[in-house]
Amino acid sequence: MNTSTIQRSLAASEGISPEKVDLESLTGDASDRQFYRARLPGGQTRIVMALAPPLPAPADPDDLPYINILNHLRICRVPVPELHHYDPAEGLLVLEDLGDTTLEEHVRRRGIIPSLSLYRKAVEELLTLQLVGTRKRCEHCMAFRFSFDLEKLMWELNFFLEHTVQGYFERCVAQADAERIRRHFERLCRVIAEQPKYFTHRDYHSRNLMVHNGIIGIIDFQDARLGPLQYDLCSLLRDSYVRLPEEVVDELIALYLDGRDRMEGTQTDRPEFRRMFDWVSIQRNLKAAGTFGYMAVVKGKKEYLRYLPNTFGYVRENLAQYPELQDLRSALGTCLPEVM
Repeated sequence: MNTSTIQRSLAASEGISPEKVDLESLTGDASDRQFYRARLPGGQTRIVMALAPPLPAPADPDDLPYINILNHLRICRVPVPELHHYDPAEGLLVLEDLGDTTLEEHVRRRGIIPSLSLYRKAVEELLTLQLVGTRKRCEHCMAFRFSFDLEKLMWELNFFLEHTVQGYFERCVAQADAERIRRHFERLCRVIAEQPKYFTHRDYHSRNLMVHNGIIGIIDFQDARLGPLQYDLCSLLRDSYVRLPEEVVDELIALYLDGRDRMEGTQTDRPEFRRMFDWVSIQRNLKAAGTFGYMAVVKGKKEYLRYLPNTFGYVRENLAQYPELQDLRSALGTCLPEVM
């Protein structure tokens, strides 16, 4: 994206001249989008998101997933950035600046214990996102048109086999072994797909939670869809980027369930919730490993590979503790000894 194009678009929306807009390129995410920080007169800043081609973007803002989901979350009082301007012709979104500090970065600088209050806030915001987000269901919101059904869950696991097992590790999987693995994957995914479905962020982890003025801000929500309650909680507590001590995981799950029962008037079966949390974690972590393999082999971004040991560690631990998952563990171990 030509920076002069961004300057002109932003200047027009702010009623200032382009030369008064100072742009700084920012490190992006795993997508093909580009991000900039714009500094304006008077010390104000904005974040500019440049969408990936093809352009132009949809003329109606509500036809763009990011804005469509953003509008729903703002109605639900979820702390997401304010949209200041949308330029469909250039594919630009001008957003509120939530700073540079992700939850991951906060943990890296200060440690897990000093970050615990932020994790508690992240759990509280997650409850709002999931429960209020579901309660205010509106078919106009794109998230309610898609779900983690059997087809989607299996697609993600097949993606993992293709891009991480066969692609990154270059391991040949015999047809009989592949069929066996997929058969056990399908059993796991069928159980997950049958769980009650709620509004789900889909990537609710430490890199998508911004720490700004002592509060949590949520970003990267454009792929939201319906899914089990455990999915986003797994993303946060079985995070490839930050490994939390088990006692912290237990505390935060209890905090989540206390909040859920209070908000919904339910009495959650906690052992069953935890079993499903662990099972969903297996699928979620293998999906993440598939993304890391894809980014390395197809996109040439190998920096994600360092998070594979953490990710496989979660899968290994969760597979080992459930007798009914031992056939899956054995099948997957034929091509992925990292989970044995």
